Amino acid sequence: MSRKFIVGGNWKCNPASMKEANTLLKEWKKSLPSVDKSKVDVVICPPALWMTTLSPAIEALGMQTCAQNVGKNDAGAFTGEWTAANLLDLNIKWTLIGHSERRTKYGETDADVAEKVAKCQEIGVNVILCIGETLEEREGGKTDEVNKRQLAAVIPKVKDWSKIVLAYEPVWAIGTGKVATPEQAEETQAAIRAYIKGAVSSDVADKLQIQYGGSVSPDNCAELITKPNIDGFLVGGASLKPTFMEIVSKVGPSKMVDMWPKFEEKMKKEGLNDTAIAAFKYTYGVLVSGADVMIPESKLDPVEKLPEYEKLREKPDPRLLKKTLILKLNGGLGTGMGLEKAKSLLPVTQGFTFLDLIAKQVASMRKEFKTDLKFMLMNSFSTSQDTLEALSKYPDLGTGSDLEFVQNKAPKVTASDMSPAEWSADSSHEWCPPGHGDLYPAMLGSGTLEKLLKKGYRYMFVSNSDNLGATMDLKILTHFVQSGAPFMMEVAERTDADKKGGHLAKDKAGGLLLRESAQCPEEDEKEFQNVGKYKFFNTNNLWVDLAALKREFRRNDGALPLPVMKNGKTVDPRDKASTKVLQLETAMGAAIQCFEGASALVIPRSRFAPVKTTNDLLALRSDAYKLTEDFTIVLAPERDGVPPEVKLDGMYKFTDAMEKLIPNGPPSLLHCKKLVVEGPVTFAKDVIIKGTVTVKNSSGTSKELAAGTYEDKTVEL
Repeated sequence: MSRKFIVGGNWKCNPASMKEANTLLKEWKKSLPSVDKSKVDVVICPPALWMTTLSPAIEALGMQTCAQNVGKNDAGAFTGEWTAANLLDLNIKWTLIGHSERRTKYGETDADVAEKVAKCQEIGVNVILCIGETLEEREGGKTDEVNKRQLAAVIPKVKDWSKIVLAYEPVWAIGTGKVATPEQAEETQAAIRAYIKGAVSSDVADKLQIQYGGSVSPDNCAELITKPNIDGFLVGGASLKPTFMEIVSKVGPSKMVDMWPKFEEKMKKEGLNDTAIAAFKYTYGVLVSGADVMIPESKLDPVEKLPEYEKLREKPDPRLLKKTLILKLNGGLGTGMGLEKAKSLLPVTQGFTFLDLIAKQVASMRKEFKTDLKFMLMNSFSTSQDTLEALSKYPDLGTGSDLEFVQNKAPKVTASDMSPAEWSADSSHEWCPPGHGDLYPAMLGSGTLEKLLKKGYRYMFVSNSDNLGATMDLKILTHFVQSGAPFMMEVAERTDADKKGGHLAKDKAGGLLLRESAQCPEEDEKEFQNVGKYKFFNTNNLWVDLAALKREFRRNDGALPLPVMKNGKTVDPRDKASTKVLQLETAMGAAIQCFEGASALVIPRSRFAPVKTTNDLLALRSDAYKLTEDFTIVLAPERDGVPPEVKLDGMYKFTDAMEKLIPNGPPSLLHCKKLVVEGPVTFAKDVIIKGTVTVKNSSGTSKELAAGTYEDKTVEL
């Protein structure tokens, strides 16, 4: 029968300090990509006083915290003891019982061990039950006798065998210089399983995990784990070294070991830089490790209160502008809207595209602030050429590497075997953008980060090119700098129109984090959309201290550890029968959890007017939004900060179809709460929508909605 492997690391009374313990955990993190967590569970047993402090860091590695001992008592006058219930109350779900050192140094008897197991069974704490013989017993031929005796005392106390793991530790092979051969270990553990089969049942014996615990090391574990009755290891001294992860990876090796050289070769052949390769290595490692990329409710707390834009009291400091960069993310093709070029080339209003308006905004800001405000774009390999051509009529923006750096690209991953995707019909389909979280490695790998710092730029304001409300705000910049935060996210209050988008939250340690919809388990979807609980969403308007960003790269060996999202696609997006692939992405806003001391600011809705779908584009073109003198698109004052909700039939998903819907221009949405369009419709000139209106046409033939005012009604054409 196939049993999942389990490895335990028993630190005993080590290391010498908490600092050393945290350093060790950070070292382990580097090796996580080589471990497939679906194949192996890992439990770590730190000293008792450190358990609760270290648990978050241990759990962040996909491991569980395990106590080294537990009392046989309930609550009461038992100085120096703790109960199984105490452990569970602290969310410690594992404990060792009967370790050889507890038996030989502290006189624990088989009866003591049995009582402890009984208490854990009552409460529901998982037990790693240690058994094994001394050297004297081994040499006296009593191995089998000792193991049976120790087990016999415990068996009557066990009601739920799914919460028991056995750890056979030959005491004579621990720190004595003597080592059990793989054959000796297998022979003994086969005898243990045979005894359980007779004393309990065949089913329990088949399912019971039995660890081996005799001086396991990276050198001997590979052969030991091949034995059919060895289901993992209980590791002592070797668990206090970075190489402990070599043991874990040999027990549960991930696809990283076999597949990474193929990805690395492919990326180098494509000419990608070392930083881009390191960033993908991190995301691919998370994928193949089996790590849970979801963020459930149980790990979150809501954010109740944040600083608000209207209440900022800092005096704006124009001198900061000389140290500040405005960066627009412009890598999106808008394929979801049927486009094959940069989405920013779409006309928005008065014949101006997104790029036109951005260029005019920058010119206006330079004039307003009387400074040569630095501006750059992050383009993708698909948008760079079209964008630079479109902006050539605005030479004051800059040219070449002073104007843009290009986002990296990442290999698509074959879903079936985690290999690099191949598509001979068009090899360009083998690559994808790695999400806007690639902003950070792209800045580093292109040399842009270092170049900006050398020129004296310290702060960066980042926003999406499709958000024309995101302009330089001196009050926000001053607040950010004076706060000393290394990273700040602009957030807005969620409405029902925002309930499906990502939201801000806190982890259990109180740090801010971003949860995207792709990271929410299905069972938590209702709470994810609870705008009363999770009040704020990320506008993707971000402020970054560039010096702090450089420090984080140094701390993390050149790869910022952003949460990874995986999206299932086909290698050719237009051919649904083509190979199924995974595209790995990161979000730039998720970096809020990478910077200690990161903050957030609640901003007016006027700073958020993005276009993700034709629903957004139609609303943005309507009179619900106004174009200001400084070329900013803002909600009309009458909207009171709340955009109209537009829901078009799927037939209008692409922009060319939407244009046919509104041949005379968009209807008035100034006083519209929600507009729904179902079926083939065209809007006549001078249509006014108020309140909630649904326009339906079930005939299959396009019909026109006549001019006039429609308020809180369903119109059947």
